[in-house]
Amino acid sequence: MMEKYTLLFKVESKAMSIKPMHKTPSKFAAVNPDKQALADFRAQIDQIDVGLHDLLRERAEIIDQVRKIKAKQHLHIRPGREAQMIRALVARPQGKLPEGLISRLWREMISAFTLHEGMLKVAVYAPSKGADLWDLARDHYGSFTPLVEAASAAAAIKALQANKVSVAVVPPPDVNDKDSWWPLLANDKKNVLTVFASLPFEVLKPGRSNARNSAPMGLIVGKLYPELTGDDRSMLALQCVHVPDAEMRRLLGKAGYKVRQMLVQTLGRGGSAPISFWVEVDGYVGRNDTRLSRLRAMLGSRLQHLAPMGGYAVPLKIGRR
Repeated sequence: MMEKYTLLFKVESKAMSIKPMHKTPSKFAAVNPDKQALADFRAQIDQIDVGLHDLLRERAEIIDQVRKIKAKQHLHIRPGREAQMIRALVARPQGKLPEGLISRLWREMISAFTLHEGMLKVAVYAPSKGADLWDLARDHYGSFTPLVEAASAAAAIKALQANKVSVAVVPPPDVNDKDSWWPLLANDKKNVLTVFASLPFEVLKPGRSNARNSAPMGLIVGKLYPELTGDDRSMLALQCVHVPDAEMRRLLGKAGYKVRQMLVQTLGRGGSAPISFWVEVDGYVGRNDTRLSRLRAMLGSRLQHLAPMGGYAVPLKIGRR
């Protein structure tokens, strides 16, 4: 009898030790909390993206109404308003937004909507050797705006004068520049073309920009006069006789201008040859700026030509946060 119970115990023990080949899945299996959190966050992101898309469509509808009102304008751009818009957005709390994102997004959006309003074609200083402005222009004017290479800055301005392009992107004038474009504007007594913006609008730290073999800054020229933005720089063109550089600086200061840079070009030979001046000053100078009258009065008969040559909104600075 004892042997029977012992054998039965061994059989049952062996049966209990055998593990089943397949487990029946539990109806209430545990969910990985990290995976669930990620799924929830992604759902929130998708919802935000839909909201952003709806807002962009609404913005496009409004811009379409603006386009109908501005149908007769030559250029459907407001660089002063664009600068104020981006400054206001950057001045708001940024939270976890990466530096440079707001400017990049809005520049792309502004450019795309500008194309929707009317055609825009840009001549860009892009010589075969040396630094160019191609990448900066592409960043500023977005992915879709047609860009045209110009072998020299003067070539870009001439393409603009010939109405082959809408605007020209050129490097700032330099005292040692062999490819001077500014006399083409300064010598035009009708004062049709002016500087109206600069790029990039937000200067980022090294390595944070798309620009590769790029000059640090470009100026944008077209048939458009810039608007007052509250933080501006301006240009003046003068043609005189018998006015030394030092006296011109003194008279500009006396008229109320703070000179940042002054370039001089003699037009001909001899002591009586006319001299062209290109002057960059702090602040905004409109076409009817009262200081222009003061300068004209002080120069008297020695002045042959004086015209405001536009300017640009001062870019956002590195380390603005």
